[in-house]
Amino acid sequence: MSIDKTAEELGILHGRRVTGGDFWKLKIKDEDELKTRYCEYQSDVEVNDKVVFYESMSGARMMDSPYAVFKEVFNDPAYSDFHHVWSVRSPSVIPAEYKDHPRVSFVMRNTDAHIFFLNRSKYLVGNSVQPDFLVRRPEQKFLNTWHGIAYKTLGRDDNNPLGAAASVYSLLQATHVLTPCEFMTEIQLDRFSMRGVYSGDMAEIGYPRQDLTINLDTQTEQSLRTQLNLDPDKKTVLYAPTWRGQKGGARFDASHLEDDIAALSELDANVVFLAHHIMLRHIKNVDFSKIIVPPANVNTNELLGIVDLLVTDYSSIFFDYMVTDHPIVHYLYDYEEYESERGLTLQLEELPGPVVRSQAALKSVVTDLIQDEYIPSPTYLRARDRFCPHDDGHAAERTKQWFFNGSGNSVKHVEARTRPTVVFWGGRLDKSNETKTFLDQLKSEAKAGTKDVTLFVPFSVQSNQMVIDTIRQLGSTITVVARKNYEMAMTEAEKDARANKDSHVPAVEKPAPRSLLKSVLDRVRGRTPEPPDPAATATRERTSATSAQLREVMYEREYRRVFGDAKFDEVVVPEGISRFWQTLAKHAR
Repeated sequence: MSIDKTAEELGILHGRRVTGGDFWKLKIKDEDELKTRYCEYQSDVEVNDKVVFYESMSGARMMDSPYAVFKEVFNDPAYSDFHHVWSVRSPSVIPAEYKDHPRVSFVMRNTDAHIFFLNRSKYLVGNSVQPDFLVRRPEQKFLNTWHGIAYKTLGRDDNNPLGAAASVYSLLQATHVLTPCEFMTEIQLDRFSMRGVYSGDMAEIGYPRQDLTINLDTQTEQSLRTQLNLDPDKKTVLYAPTWRGQKGGARFDASHLEDDIAALSELDANVVFLAHHIMLRHIKNVDFSKIIVPPANVNTNELLGIVDLLVTDYSSIFFDYMVTDHPIVHYLYDYEEYESERGLTLQLEELPGPVVRSQAALKSVVTDLIQDEYIPSPTYLRARDRFCPHDDGHAAERTKQWFFNGSGNSVKHVEARTRPTVVFWGGRLDKSNETKTFLDQLKSEAKAGTKDVTLFVPFSVQSNQMVIDTIRQLGSTITVVARKNYEMAMTEAEKDARANKDSHVPAVEKPAPRSLLKSVLDRVRGRTPEPPDPAATATRERTSATSAQLREVMYEREYRRVFGDAKFDEVVVPEGISRFWQTLAKHAR
């Protein structure tokens, strides 16, 4: 039975005691059960046009552009009847002002509440990767704001020829993708496999989070200064370094950090230390007693609004800070090592501020800059115009009109597909002559330059040097989408259909395991479900989907999980491809 937009919903949205703690807190640990339950919710739960789901950095806290969009919508009287749901890692990160607010709910990933609201919400807003089982329903709208301008190389490059699958899926599923400037637009099109594939609405708007810095009100500013216990007679210096290494192998030199902090603490200034959330796991036993460490509930962009000087290294935070026209010092003591390991998108001469390589130079330059009146250099102003052209304090408002109201007149739209499209449906390519012929055809199409060319392969081809060499050789002349090894999500009926060899026999409908949602609704309604009507059951069985139809639904869901709504003008499938890849390819045309 579908959940209608009735008073019963109030029990889900507001009645936490009615729904029971397990609905909100009990995590579903079995991956297959989680995916199956997610699919069952999709068939049982109707979308509500006035529910918005938000997540920032996999639930780190209410932050970044999703938070700025939330504030814009939450405070607009026209949306006073909307309900807002936030995904958080822990109840400890929930701000006190929203914790018990009747218009706001909080869910933790992989709980019933989480997958319920992923299906219930008309609007999804996120800035990073979503759960791998997420498939946006056709009636939903999904805004991907991303989370910063790329100073470090990311996504697909020569060292990572297959790219970042989770980020690609989240972007391709989005109906709306927001970028801050042309520089980042091109990176997302090329490095995240959007060019020639993405079928939604992409627009350069500016980052909504920048509004929090530009529009910082006096009350919030004073509250921050009081909370951080800043000396009003001193300038405030923010030190915001990032982590080293790669995700999965992140690291940081705690000893070096402690020496840097000791040097900065000797400045005649309020010194604030802001660590990247990944970095926090790798710095232990560092003495922060001489400087100020903001609590987790302090919003970074609001903090930037009260800072007089920023010291950073390879963090993209400096792009945000440029809207203040205040000085930036780039402390790059390990530049050659970092640039070799991670790669950077800008040359030293493009950075909007002095570059220093030692603690002594850092201390000297910062001392001079906080003593004198600062006038941005021509390099600084060029960088601001290049990276912050839309940051005028109204990005969140434009985003609201564009995403919620469908009014795109005030945004700069970007076309991801400008030519006919062709996808080369690689499948599990081997090292045979047939594969070489397929790759030669791919090269020929890319060289012709008349179409947007995409290669779709599984991640297993990373062990096939012939394929990887071809991808590196073709570079940005093709788009690459890679599918990770992933068992398709299925309902209970679809699982049976997949195992059923006879495609034309109606699938036997086994009742799915009683989900927590159904028992919740029973409690909300105050009654148990009525016994099934035998006549209705017989009718349903006669008209139920065949195994073939159920498998079709399953494969379509898997296609949309990877490609969203993208369709291609041509699909090139090599001979000998497996049944799985053949069936999936049917949905690409």
